[in-house]
Amino acid sequence: MSSWVMAITYIGGMLLVMSAFSFIWRRRKTATIKYEPWFPEHTTRDIYVSLLQEKSPPPTELQLKSALLRRAMTDVERMLKLGEDRPALVSLVQKGLVGEDLWNSFLKAEQELQQDIMEVTAEADTFKEDWGQTILHTANQMVQHERHKNIREDIRELKEKEEKEFKKREEREKAEEIEQEKRENARLEKERKKAEEELLKMDEAEKKKSNSGKDNKGKGKKKDSSK
Repeated sequence: MSSWVMAITYIGGMLLVMSAFSFIWRRRKTATIKYEPWFPEHTTRDIYVSLLQEKSPPPTELQLKSALLRRAMTDVERMLKLGEDRPALVSLVQKGLVGEDLWNSFLKAEQELQQDIMEVTAEADTFKEDWGQTILHTANQMVQHERHKNIREDIRELKEKEEKEFKKREEREKAEEIEQEKRENARLEKERKKAEEELLKMDEAEKKKSNSGKDNKGKGKKKDSSK
């Protein structure tokens, strides 16, 4: 019994060591990978900041509000993207399939986004009281509208593409039918000519046979008269 327990303990210990080694090896391997920032440059933020610094001519309030709203829309888009990416990334990190650099890149993106949202709401209040409380809601509505618009545009393009492909397929099938009809007509014409040639040969053979019979009768009459 004791040897059996020792064997089980040994196997379990080996499996534990192998699992730990595999986990450490994956972590070291993924740790050597360098990851890019989670998001590209925040261009709408840069545009808004550039407008604030513009002096000749200075931007209008409408231009500044539009630029700030566009910046808020970018923040909303990034917020949605982070929400979509987080569950899958957490699962990969827990399994040791990605390194800490990627997770840190994600956390940094979240922190930068939170900071930018605070700046956006603060800037919004400088234009209109309490606008900071509603600007993100407005930006979210505009983002959803653009998404639906893009979906409709994608559907329209897909429909146009399918219609073009259907038209091309119809034209190709029609061309194939015409070509098939030409080949069939050519085959029938060839068979017709062949049949005509065979009929001509049969007629000639019949004529030769008929002429040969007449010649034989003529020779027979000449023999009878000579007697």
